[in-house]
Amino acid sequence: MPWTDDLLAFSAGQLTPRLCESLYARGVTDEQIQHFQIGYVNKRLPTLEGADDFLKWSHQGAKLDDMFVLPLTTTLGVVKGFQFRHVDRGRKGYTDFFLSQDEPVLFGLGQAMPHVWTTEKVLLVEGAFDLFPLQRHVPAVFATMTAKVTLPVVRLLRRLVHQVWLGYDMDAKGRKACFEFVREFGREFDTHIVAYPKLYKVGSKELLNDPGDLWETWGDIRVGEFVKSVMDT
Repeated sequence: MPWTDDLLAFSAGQLTPRLCESLYARGVTDEQIQHFQIGYVNKRLPTLEGADDFLKWSHQGAKLDDMFVLPLTTTLGVVKGFQFRHVDRGRKGYTDFFLSQDEPVLFGLGQAMPHVWTTEKVLLVEGAFDLFPLQRHVPAVFATMTAKVTLPVVRLLRRLVHQVWLGYDMDAKGRKACFEFVREFGREFDTHIVAYPKLYKVGSKELLNDPGDLWETWGDIRVGEFVKSVMDT
């Protein structure tokens, strides 16, 4: 059994009701916790045979301080990387580890593929917590993990889809990524840019920026109605 399976099993076993509540508050359901194999680590790791590079990178786990574990997969669902996100939402940023990048290794890629193959369409979002509120309604979605569609991902899309939906954030970086994709590859795909409603975040005078903000403002039913109506083409 590869060491990645050992890490997945260990980290899944570290999830507590408190940690699950934190995930629920960010739009993640119990079913998604299982489906995407989300876990948790806090500096302590199990014995991981053959994981020398990972153990060195993580300083034997000391680098992984109070973090959710998000497995990154290939199109075949093989785990070839991990993203680690702080539980405390006030601690910005994340850290990634890849076993290999000789092919796209992304969050939700393996889970999306059966639906991508069936529909020949895909919805791209930036990060994992953008994905969760939408995936329940549009399962052909994965996170590119940055506001950019890299060339390896473009090559993958060329083989699989005719229709691309760009669900990146509403900030300048996200909108720029959408327009750049349309300019460079818009003739190759039936391309659409998702524009999230101009609403204020709950309890704030700041406009919402991403699907997670939209879910916190509208809730699951209205988000589902919105994304299905937008993509009903």
